[in-house]
Amino acid sequence: MLPNYISTPNVSSSFDLPYWEKMGDAVDQFIDIMVNYRQSGHPGGSRSKMHMVVSTLLSGVMRWDIRNQGKRFGDRLILVGGHAIPVIYATLAVFCEALNEKYIQTADPRYFIPRDRALLAQDLIGFRNRGGLPGHAEITEKTLLL
Repeated sequence: MLPNYISTPNVSSSFDLPYWEKMGDAVDQFIDIMVNYRQSGHPGGSRSKMHMVVSTLLSGVMRWDIRNQGKRFGDRLILVGGHAIPVIYATLAVFCEALNEKYIQTADPRYFIPRDRALLAQDLIGFRNRGGLPGHAEITEKTLLL
């Protein structure tokens, strides 16, 4: 079962912390897969920022909705840490995969993210490949968080 904050963005409580830790573990795994598969880069910077990124996005301090990242007056997370873009890609992939799974389970349109806007796990394999995810931060259809 997915935690409550997946279905109700910007709502959190201290009871969510174990779920945040699980989300962070998944983000760490995606970072490792992405960097190791490409054999390019180093995961240290991204992994060290994982807790900050996950807690910032899930705590409610940002006015942000993964289903509509380009929403007018929505907050933007600007990550200045060099060589840390894998944490952004991995976090977006974990969130999108969770919502995609919830949509498959329920067919509830609240959980639907169009494929051309969702950064999914399979997109991570294209990290630093031509036509795939760039190695430096760029604001595109799937990465409007930046």
